[in-house]
Amino acid sequence: MSKGSTVSKGSTVSKGSTVIPPLPPGVREAVARPRRAEVQHAVVAAEVWHTPWARALLERLGLRTVIADERLSCERVLETLAAQSVAFVCEELPVSGLAATAWAARRTEALRRGDPLLGVVFMVEDRRALDPRALGPLVRTLAPGDTDLPGFVAEVRRVRHEYHWELRNRRPAAPPAGEAVAPPARWSGAVPNFNVKHPSMLLPYALLSARTGREVYCEISPQEALLFVADSVGRGPAAAVGEVFRALRQDVDRLNTVAGSRLRLHLDHADDYEVIQAACEAGFDSVMVDGSGRTLQQNVVFTNAATELARRHGVLVEGEIGSIDGAGLRKWNKTTPGDFARFVEQTDLDLVGAHIGQFHSFDYGFAATRRALADVGLMDDRATGDDLHAFAEACARVERRLADAGLPGYAAEHRLVAALARRAVAAGDGQEAGPRLETVFREARERVPAYQRPLIDLLEREWLECRLAKSRRKSELWDEVFATEPAREHRYATVDHGLVHALTTTLAGSGRALVVHGGSSVSRTDLATLAAQGVARVNFGSGVYTDYLDALGAHLPGDLDPVADPSADNPHVGEGTWKHVRRMSYLAEATRDWRSWTHAPPSFVDTFVSRLERRYAAPLRDRTPREAPGGRS
Repeated sequence: MSKGSTVSKGSTVSKGSTVIPPLPPGVREAVARPRRAEVQHAVVAAEVWHTPWARALLERLGLRTVIADERLSCERVLETLAAQSVAFVCEELPVSGLAATAWAARRTEALRRGDPLLGVVFMVEDRRALDPRALGPLVRTLAPGDTDLPGFVAEVRRVRHEYHWELRNRRPAAPPAGEAVAPPARWSGAVPNFNVKHPSMLLPYALLSARTGREVYCEISPQEALLFVADSVGRGPAAAVGEVFRALRQDVDRLNTVAGSRLRLHLDHADDYEVIQAACEAGFDSVMVDGSGRTLQQNVVFTNAATELARRHGVLVEGEIGSIDGAGLRKWNKTTPGDFARFVEQTDLDLVGAHIGQFHSFDYGFAATRRALADVGLMDDRATGDDLHAFAEACARVERRLADAGLPGYAAEHRLVAALARRAVAAGDGQEAGPRLETVFREARERVPAYQRPLIDLLEREWLECRLAKSRRKSELWDEVFATEPAREHRYATVDHGLVHALTTTLAGSGRALVVHGGSSVSRTDLATLAAQGVARVNFGSGVYTDYLDALGAHLPGDLDPVADPSADNPHVGEGTWKHVRRMSYLAEATRDWRSWTHAPPSFVDTFVSRLERRYAAPLRDRTPREAPGGRS
């Protein structure tokens, strides 16, 4: 087939001696239809639009502009537009000083009732009217001569991209022209698939493959790549995960060459197009397209689009129907034979994961982690230096307390707070413009009468409490992110063998096979039964990680589960976060030279490999799957 040619539905494409089969009957092709360019709106108040310099800056953005006036307010305009279709709202700032900070906070709250990530811009003729450092996240001022408004729009788009799964997982554009790539062999009997919580775990997996002379899969999910392996997320979670994928591919290739192993690399539980594409481009052998947390139809649409993406790289594709301990609509429910049959009929997969009664002990919520990290980033952006945003909030709190006490606006106490606010946001250049707040407070204490000192101390206390509240919130977010540590307690699942038989019967003759996740929750007896019924892979995660920590801890003792919990002294450090930090620090130190172990592995590695073979690989060995004709081996 020549470059640039297309394949019609139902045709068969030949490439060399390899034949790519047509789509199964009933599977709809993921045809990318051209759609109107998705240009966002800017809602602009009339007084801003009729200001020549501001209008010129806004027109350069190329957004669809909607003008609001006294007949149709900005709030009413926002109600008529689709969610997340508005990049920002731009209004005039009618006041200055401390009053401007309070006014901007009230307007921002009113405008964001429908979208908490709406960008808000306040036009000021004089830059001294309001210091933008005192504003909240995704809020800024617009003054004559500003040139960074496009960067603000890009920041709003980036944060929304991290928050909203739907925005970053719209139907991908038309694939580039080129020849289709034939997928590799689908399976050869039942093989184990082990999670990679740390790169050093690749070595025992490769040694197991070399010892048994069989394929061994190792898998990593986006969540694991980000939380266990990535060095930094400063460039964004997707970029960090992509870097991990490329490094793992290099390590697996090196181990296969040196150890003579047949280690295969698999992407587990991925529900983002960009992550799936990163794994395919890194050279993964297979990917799991996980839309199981959504409705059946949404799952089919997402799976087909992602499958088309993977097919262009010749990568095996696994889907899942029936969420295993997930947070979607099928939480806690076993896969039903009817849903399974529809899913198989409407998709073009190589492998299918199902919920047969097993369970996970790890949270694969990558989308939730991206949202949490975006929240942390927004708070960090406003917490630089003395955190003038927190100081402005503290001033507003003190002002309210004074008003509640019955003091009129012209009272000396109100004037003192306003003077401190003006001094704190004095003009300057750069991120750390203006005086340090410690200087502001020191100067005030030296100059005010003694009876006003308590007011200054109250303002300082409110400022520090605002900053502490942000730190507490960030700690809570990190606890949500790291609430992923597998429990030491172990229990076995109740596998529904009748359901397994029904599902494998559905796959008979389709050239596809079943995958069972949560293998650590399946007993040895059940594992042997699953292999005999034609299950292609069994994925083992938390149990293997626990075994690895135990084996390494026996070799190099480490205090992985200390009795002294730091949360006893600091209630804002969660147990999950502390365990993760402690274990990863220990692994980084104990295995820092693991790549040099290839020719002379430490004794604990051999012990761990023997454990892998007895507990996980042996029950799957010497079982002949009832593979129907048409399945590639």
